[in-house]
Amino acid sequence: MTLSLPAILVPAQAGPMPQPPVRFMIACAARTGSTMLVRTLRSHPALLVHGEVWGDRMVGLDGPLARACEDDAAAFEALQRARFEHPGESMRRFLDAHGAAAAGFKLKFDELVQPQWSGIRALVEADRDLRIVFLRRRDLLRRYLSHRVVLQQTGVTNVPAGGILPEVAPFAVDIDDCLRDIAETRRREREFEAAFAGHPSLRVVYEELAADPQAQCDRVFAFLGLAPAPVRVATERIVRAPPDALVLNYPELQAALRASGETAA
Repeated sequence: MTLSLPAILVPAQAGPMPQPPVRFMIACAARTGSTMLVRTLRSHPALLVHGEVWGDRMVGLDGPLARACEDDAAAFEALQRARFEHPGESMRRFLDAHGAAAAGFKLKFDELVQPQWSGIRALVEADRDLRIVFLRRRDLLRRYLSHRVVLQQTGVTNVPAGGILPEVAPFAVDIDDCLRDIAETRRREREFEAAFAGHPSLRVVYEELAADPQAQCDRVFAFLGLAPAPVRVATERIVRAPPDALVLNYPELQAALRASGETAA
């Protein structure tokens, strides 16, 4: 006689274990297209991407955390204070995927080199499972000019797609300052490539991102273990004039760049 077990006692077929959400960070210098990358990556329905949540002021929250802070100003201020008082807990909150397949944020070299951010940097360096998307810009002269425009003229760091661009007037460049900035940007790129060498990493170049956002975002999606998804570019490029039209002392700048070993645009 064959005995049949009650259904409750029959072992269930083991299915695949659910994968934990992928956690990642975008590491970059200022004015390298990071806001464009963050907002364009948000096109993916399974991705949560915060902006500069570790900046002087916390900006660019995404997902449920953003909605909670929008509804409660006190919650926003509490989280902003907690970032440096309780960085480990804040890091966990920023990397909570809330049901998404991957969650991340961006953190600029400009902050990472400063003493106030040393605890945050230590957390990132110690977390070898945190994936790093290095974003860099090949043309560091244009990066410098973009930064000077923000600081000296517009005060505008990004414009939403379809928005009105601020006026940008030609200006003279402090050549020594420009050369120092380019050299320091290259030094920081090397420093953080070495600091995060133990992490899984992907390199994205701004010029390639601007030329083909879909292809470059698909590379990021694949790096995060996600399927491709259509993307929509969510920002406008602010500085569109070439350097020789934007810089009043361009011949002198061009000569100095060549003498230093840099290639002038």
